[in-house]
Amino acid sequence: MEGLTFYWVSWFFWIAATFFMDKNHHSRFALSLYLLLLIIASPYTIALFDFDLSIAGLFLCCPLFYFASRLDWQKMIYLFICSFIIMLAYVCFHLFELFDPVWLIFPRNWMLAVILLIMSLLLHGKKRYRLFIVVLGSLQGEFLYALILSEYSFPYVIASLAFLDVLSLSAILLALWNGIEFLASFYERHFNLLEREKQKLS
Repeated sequence: MEGLTFYWVSWFFWIAATFFMDKNHHSRFALSLYLLLLIIASPYTIALFDFDLSIAGLFLCCPLFYFASRLDWQKMIYLFICSFIIMLAYVCFHLFELFDPVWLIFPRNWMLAVILLIMSLLLHGKKRYRLFIVVLGSLQGEFLYALILSEYSFPYVIASLAFLDVLSLSAILLALWNGIEFLASFYERHFNLLEREKQKLS
């Protein structure tokens, strides 16, 4: 069922933001409200320039452009280059799926999510920018793929529930990877500290 992964992940993050985040955190209410609106808007679409666009796609664009507006121009250009590369990979995956689906030996959502994860890790070393380039690149890929399909008169909904499923899986995988990196750096610091203390005692 399309959208099931998205709903599970979104509700998980909404519960975490609403009940487990610090009540005095400045972004707690905004994050909870944003996730709730994203869940509510996900089934609905609007017509935009002969394309069907999910309202959730519009909701995803808002924080992206707000985040990009707060960066200096060098970081912004590099992030848009990274998102452009991810866009090309996203569209290529969908075209391969369309014309030669036999090579999809694993569930396509997991394959695409893993590809997006690997590309974000290769393109950017900072954790806070990885999700940004994945979401922006995937959204750009949705628009480009819809434009390609329109040449063949194939109907396609931009940022549909299937897209949100892939994005949710990518977000979970990125969160897990960032957690592994954090634990690795924590244990490395702790181990080095113990080694220095042993050397001092000896």
